Amino acid sequence: MTGNKKTAGRIHEIGSGIWLSIATCFMLFLYAPLELLFTNQDEFWFDVYILTPIMFAIFAAACIVSVAVFLVLRKLDEKIYWIGLAVYFIAFLCLYIQGNLLTAGLPSLDGKPIDWSLYTAEKVQSAILWLLVTILVGFAFWKVKHELFEKVVKGISVGMTLMLCVTLLTLAVTGQGFERKPGLGVTTRNMFQMSKDTNFVILLLDAVNGQTMYDIIASDTDYQDIFTDFTFYSNMMGVYPATKYSVPYILSGQWFENQTSFREYEAEAYASSPFLASMEEEGYQLGVYEADLQANDRGKERFENVLPSRRGIGNKLMFAKWQIQMTGFKYAPWSLKKHTFVNPNDFNKAKIPPEGEELFTSSNSEFYDTLLQEELSYTDAKCFRFIHIVGGHPPFIYNEEAEEIPEEEGSYEESIKSTLTITREYLDKLKAGGVYDNSVIIVMSDHGFHMGDYSERQNPVFFVKGINEKHEFNVSDAPVSYVDLQEAYQRLLSGADSDQIFDWKSGEERERRYLFYEYSEEERMIEYMQPGRADDTEAMYETGKVYTRAK
Repeated sequence: MTGNKKTAGRIHEIGSGIWLSIATCFMLFLYAPLELLFTNQDEFWFDVYILTPIMFAIFAAACIVSVAVFLVLRKLDEKIYWIGLAVYFIAFLCLYIQGNLLTAGLPSLDGKPIDWSLYTAEKVQSAILWLLVTILVGFAFWKVKHELFEKVVKGISVGMTLMLCVTLLTLAVTGQGFERKPGLGVTTRNMFQMSKDTNFVILLLDAVNGQTMYDIIASDTDYQDIFTDFTFYSNMMGVYPATKYSVPYILSGQWFENQTSFREYEAEAYASSPFLASMEEEGYQLGVYEADLQANDRGKERFENVLPSRRGIGNKLMFAKWQIQMTGFKYAPWSLKKHTFVNPNDFNKAKIPPEGEELFTSSNSEFYDTLLQEELSYTDAKCFRFIHIVGGHPPFIYNEEAEEIPEEEGSYEESIKSTLTITREYLDKLKAGGVYDNSVIIVMSDHGFHMGDYSERQNPVFFVKGINEKHEFNVSDAPVSYVDLQEAYQRLLSGADSDQIFDWKSGEERERRYLFYEYSEEERMIEYMQPGRADDTEAMYETGKVYTRAK
C-alpha cells in the first residue's frame, strides 16, 4: 500500500505535466492529422476509421513517454521538474501558434522542389515567435509562485484540448469526416492485355509542356522517329493547370466550376461520361491506370482494373511516420521544416492491394521496367487503355534512360527525355505484338508546365495516331482545345486519321476557354479566354467570371 501511495502522490505532483503531455500529444498526433484529413478529404484515399486507430496508438505511446519524463524529472529534483514544465509549456504554445496561426507562407506540396532560401522572412518570424514566448513564459515563471504557474499550465492545457476537440468535431461534421470511404485499388490487371481487333490507347505523361517537348524533339531526328504516323498539335489548349480536374475532364468532357465537392464531380464525370459509355456500347474493356483515382466508387466499377481491396494500411509504421512528418511540416519551426517534407502521394504506397493483385504506381522508372519485362497478352474483346505516369512532373528524379537519379542531378528536360524513352519502348512493344496498326494511340499530357510560373500551364503536349494511319511525323498549329476531345474521340473510333479529328485548321483564329486556379487555392477558379496561340500566356485575358466555393 505504501508503494501505491507513493506512486499516486508522485502522479498528483505532476498533474500539470500530465495535462500538458495530453494536450501536446493530442494536438500533434490526433488533432493535426485528423484536421488535415477533414480539410483535404479529396486528397487522401483513407478515412477517419483507418487513420484514427493508428494515430491514437502513437498519441497514447507519446503520452506515456512524456509523463514518464515528468516523473523522472520530479524524482531527480523538484527544481528540474519546474524548469522542464516551463520549457515544455513554451514548446506547446509555440507549436500551436506555428501550426495554426503562422501557416500562410507554407510552400505548396505539389511535388516541385522547394527553395528554402526564399523563406527568410518566415524563418525570422518563427524565430521571433519562439524568442517572444520564451521571454514571456520565462518572466511569468520567475515572477509568480510555482503553484500558480502550475495551475495556469493545467488550465490552458485542458482548455486548449477541449477547444481542439470542438474544432475537430465541427470539421468532421461539416466536411463529411465520418464518411466511410470504400476500399478500392487501382491495379495493374490487364494493363498489357490488348485486342487483335481494335484498341484505343491514351498514354498520359504528366506535366509535359507542349512547346518544351516540341523544342526537344525538333532538335533530334531520333525523337521525331518515335512519332512517325502521328500528328502533333502544337497549338493545343488545356482546360486546367493541374491533374486533379484535368483527368476527369479528359475522360468525360464535363467542366468543374466549383459547383460541388470534387469527389461528387469526379464520381459524376466517370459515371456519366458519354465517351466511356460509347466505348462500353461498342464492346470495349475499360482499363484506367490512374493512381490518384479517389475512393468514391461511383462510375469506377466500369474499369476492369479498379477492384475492391481490404480496408487498412499495409505498412503502419511507414504510414505513421509520414503522418508525423506532415504534422511537422505545418507545426515545426521554420528552420526544421525542410527535414519534415513528405510527398502526399506517398500515402498511396501504404494501401493494401486487392487479393492477388498489384497496385498501379505512376513512377516513370517502374512503368519502364515493367515495359521491359512483361509481354503483351491478347483478348477477343476490344480494349481501352488509359495509362497515366509521372512524366515530367516534379520532383525531377529521372534521366533519359528512365532511371531514378538524385533530385539535385535531375532537370525538367531530362524528365521529358525519360518520357520519350518510355513512349518509344511502349510503341515498339505494340508494334512487336502486332497491335500498333489496329490501335488509336494518343500520347498527351494533362496540363502544361513552366518552371518559374504556375500560371503558364495551359499548353499540354498532344500527339495522336488513328487506326492504320501511315505517314511521316506531322505538326499542326490548328487552334484546338481539350474542349474538342470528345468529338475527336468519336471520329477516331469511326476510323478518322489524326488530321481529320478537329474542325479547326491551321491559320484560323479562335478563342478558347481555360479555368485557372492556384494549387493551394482551388476553391477559387478564374475564367480566362485565349485568343492567341496556346503557349502565348500574355495573350490570355480574364473574362471577369470567378467560380468559388467554401473551403
